[in-house]
Amino acid sequence: MEVESPAAQQTVLVVDDERFVRELCAEIIAAEGYHVLAAEDADEGLRLAREEPVGAILLDLMMPRMSGFDALQIFSKDLPDIPVVVMTAHSSQSRIIDLLKLGAYDFVPKPFEPDDLVYSVRRALERHRLLTENKRLVRELQARVVELTAAQARTQELARALQDQVQAQTLELSRGRQLTENIISHMGSGLLVTDREGRIWMINQHGQETLGVTAGGVVGQRLLELFPDAGPLLDVQVGSVLRELDLKCPGGQTVPLGFNNSLLLDAAGQPEGTIVIFRDLSDLRAIRAEVRRKDRLAAIGEVAAGVAHEIRNPLFGISSVAQILMTEVKFDPVHQELLAAMQSEIKRLNSLVEDLLNYGRPANLQRAPQLLEQIWEEILGLAKEELAGAKVHIAREIAGGIPPVLADGNQLRQVFLNLLKNAIQATPPGGRITIRVHRVRRSALPAPVQRSLLLLAGDGDPSREYVASAVTDTGVGIPAADLDRVFDLFFTTKSTGSGLGLAICRRIVEDHGGAIGVESAEQAGSTFTIALPLQTGS
Repeated sequence: MEVESPAAQQTVLVVDDERFVRELCAEIIAAEGYHVLAAEDADEGLRLAREEPVGAILLDLMMPRMSGFDALQIFSKDLPDIPVVVMTAHSSQSRIIDLLKLGAYDFVPKPFEPDDLVYSVRRALERHRLLTENKRLVRELQARVVELTAAQARTQELARALQDQVQAQTLELSRGRQLTENIISHMGSGLLVTDREGRIWMINQHGQETLGVTAGGVVGQRLLELFPDAGPLLDVQVGSVLRELDLKCPGGQTVPLGFNNSLLLDAAGQPEGTIVIFRDLSDLRAIRAEVRRKDRLAAIGEVAAGVAHEIRNPLFGISSVAQILMTEVKFDPVHQELLAAMQSEIKRLNSLVEDLLNYGRPANLQRAPQLLEQIWEEILGLAKEELAGAKVHIAREIAGGIPPVLADGNQLRQVFLNLLKNAIQATPPGGRITIRVHRVRRSALPAPVQRSLLLLAGDGDPSREYVASAVTDTGVGIPAADLDRVFDLFFTTKSTGSGLGLAICRRIVEDHGGAIGVESAEQAGSTFTIALPLQTGS
């Protein structure tokens, strides 16, 4: 029986026309206790591989006379049991695929680290040992089969039954593996697996999308080299719960991650890597911030409504006194003007108090089917003179066949009129305001509106339909630092504004089960989008 020489399992052949590379490889491999053969070209390497017991071959691609590509094909054909590790400075994905098709077992990119070279050599020698051992086992199995063929018919029947059982188990294992792959690829969380050295073994599709990478670009790479801040992902803590990490990705963006990790164990129960399950917390953090904002605004609204109620009576008394003075006391013109200014300010304060009281009152909606395109036509008709005076053009993009929404028409008119007036004030003469009304699924709404719907209505169904009304202007835009505050009570960028208009608009829209959001760029304009739910069957 042919037995593989033990020397072959410890011998490595280095084929490279550069003496320095040859000697460096030999020195690194010999330091690990392996025997090394060296050849300066492919012809000599083929000769040594045929004459000497060799367990692995390190082959350079770019050599004179016979190239590494030609030598690789000969090695694969004549010596298929000896794994060939290709050394190349061109490690593109297409080049690697070509080398694998020609029979290469592995590749080491030039320039290489000693650890990477030793790692590839060990794997190749182990591959050779396994192939040799497998051949020996196959030969023994064949001998045993010959013996069994001479046995009784009953033995043959048992062998066939065993073969059927093995095939059934193999099929079951194949189905199980396919099921596992499907589960991993369709997980709603990212899955990352590393080896003991922190090299990435596997990353699923969701994980690639979350981190902005591809499997081909990161598998085999050290996690900490790609993500220097990823140390906590490899730090397995016994009994740990969900942890959070702000991870800076290669593209420059920072992704907030929630993750759990555990040790990857081998068949003997020894650690051989790390399993990390993670997900992007961006939406969750936005929802947390929205909850805090809602709680804060609710508290402010209650206080403001209470204060407004207490102010109302004294304000009425001051107004009555001012009116009596204006009608019954003969003041000179200067003092008459002062009294008129007082009355004007009292009216402004009274309007502010009324707005605060309206904001704090419980919703009392008079719902009826409303066609939003008709409401918009009414609003545009009311603002016709104001638009002409501001020299602002109006464009309508209203889809046909939009079903009605169940809403309070007067309150919607208040919202639309407020948004239109804000757009007119923000748009310089000659600018344009575009009114869009269309039917849309939740998944196609702007991100701020989607987040609000998820928080306020618990709407996680991306296919649910809404009627979206968008007001887009070509005005000065809103600074990025102010975008999260435009719907807050008393926040305004206007010199004469109270900061209540958009807050009331938001409350009205949310009372209808909808959401409002804004997108803006400075010096480019803003878009306010309102989404109102369609009734089932609309």
